Amino acid sequence: MAQVDPPSIGKVCPDFGISVITPSGNEKIINLRELRGKVVILEFWATYCAPCIPSLSHFERIKKQYGNAVEIIAISDENRDKVDAFIAKRNIHNVLFGMDWGHKLNELFFHHFIPHTVVIDKNGVVKAFTAPDEIDAEIVGKLIRNQRVEIVMKQEFQNAIANNNSNNTISNRTTTVLSNANNTPNINELRISLSPYIEGKPTEFIKESEKHWVFTNCTLSLIYQILYNQKDSRVKLEVPDESKYASEPNNQYCLTIHIPESIDKSVQEVALNQLAQLFPLKAKFELRSQTVFVLEKADSSVVVSSSDSTGIIQKGLTIKDLVGYLESNPHLVNNLAVLNQTALPDTTLIDLDWFQNYNDAVPNKLKTLGLKGTEQMVDLNCLILYEEKKITKDAP
Repeated sequence: MAQVDPPSIGKVCPDFGISVITPSGNEKIINLRELRGKVVILEFWATYCAPCIPSLSHFERIKKQYGNAVEIIAISDENRDKVDAFIAKRNIHNVLFGMDWGHKLNELFFHHFIPHTVVIDKNGVVKAFTAPDEIDAEIVGKLIRNQRVEIVMKQEFQNAIANNNSNNTISNRTTTVLSNANNTPNINELRISLSPYIEGKPTEFIKESEKHWVFTNCTLSLIYQILYNQKDSRVKLEVPDESKYASEPNNQYCLTIHIPESIDKSVQEVALNQLAQLFPLKAKFELRSQTVFVLEKADSSVVVSSSDSTGIIQKGLTIKDLVGYLESNPHLVNNLAVLNQTALPDTTLIDLDWFQNYNDAVPNKLKTLGLKGTEQMVDLNCLILYEEKKITKDAP
């Protein structure tokens, strides 16, 4: 997949390929450009995601109703064995199942939480980043007939709040329903919006572009984790009272950051500065001694790849991708951080797509690549979330 700008509402989606499972059990590549003239729905899901399962049956019914006028592709980045076992047990035959090898589609349609639904109209224009229950047969029918639709996005645009005030109170939110590009707020405005928990909305994060990030019902610790791009295993919450940051409605917030191109600042920089003014929670990187999963060379040679057999990307997958894959599936490595100590560069190409397809235990999978994994105690550079101590002057 070539490097392209992230898809955005109201614009033609960049072309990409999806490796879909065929009735024979093989995989073939379908490119978005081949689907022009159809309404396309991409449903990001996983077998372990309870809210995801009903949505597949929901889209199965919509596909049966509209047939070839709509294409629905359920995309998973799990192992093939898990997806195959799911398909074998479910009566879902009209929805296509796509495999996101190397998380490339997750990166293109950036999100942290599922289910995540992308709607693309017949002309290839992105109409929505939303939840599956927001897409019904009526909306799909209107898109097929080129009629105007209103789709509730996975984001809330709130009135901008003032900087930190004496009570640290948050202004009332104003919800905006987007229907097309003309409803989108001015892209040249600097927008920083913060609001309390929104009843009925899931916890989610959407990176609509490099300059537009939206957090919904996220704890402060999760917001920091995303802003610093750290996995759970590399984040330490070191505060006197952890209950203040637990996943409860009174500890969750909605944050929208939009930085116009004319301002030479990143979303991370602006968001962190804003949070520092509003909340006592701070962040720093420090070493902590902890157990990690270490990748090393095994006795056999490392299996180096020159291409990715799925055909989605041209340069294959790397050891860095393998580290990311294992940390994104923490159950495979006992919820540990993963380190590359093979003495090979992170960019070394390996047959990771085959690793993901291969149904076997992690040690045996690594062995086929000429690698092994061991648990070791090391000093790991972690993101430390802490509360700054207040300095008080002694009374005279």
